[in-house]
Amino acid sequence: MTEPGGLRLPIASFKLQLAERRARILPARDASNRAFAGPGVDLVGDDTAEVFALARPLLAWLEAREPVRVRSLSLDVDRRRLLVTVEAEPRPRVVRIDPGVDSSAITELLTLATPLLQRLGEIAAAKIALRGSAGGRGSSSRSGRP
Repeated sequence: MTEPGGLRLPIASFKLQLAERRARILPARDASNRAFAGPGVDLVGDDTAEVFALARPLLAWLEAREPVRVRSLSLDVDRRRLLVTVEAEPRPRVVRIDPGVDSSAITELLTLATPLLQRLGEIAAAKIALRGSAGGRGSSSRSGRP
């Protein structure tokens, strides 16, 4: 489903913090097709349910290779790099998948992420459009990659 106006921004990166029920979206381009320069978009609490559900194929792919409990997952689309923080005793560890580690795996993961990336682009476009309206919310004041 596309937000009113039908705009979808391309996504540069995102981070899903499953344990904290937070998501951060950073578009690659703005509505005028210029490099995105504003702060990213944050989702919290119940607003993360839909995007977490769309991330299930990525989580299932990871779990099929090693039964893990994922704390956070971030994807940098341009760099083709997935970083995953997993629960492990005695402390969490990070798993990195990129072309230098496994080119075919990151290609498969990017394909699995397509519906998620599309929806994040719709959400980002709608939330950023609200910034210009009186009383608009849905973003953070921080900027930069997740």
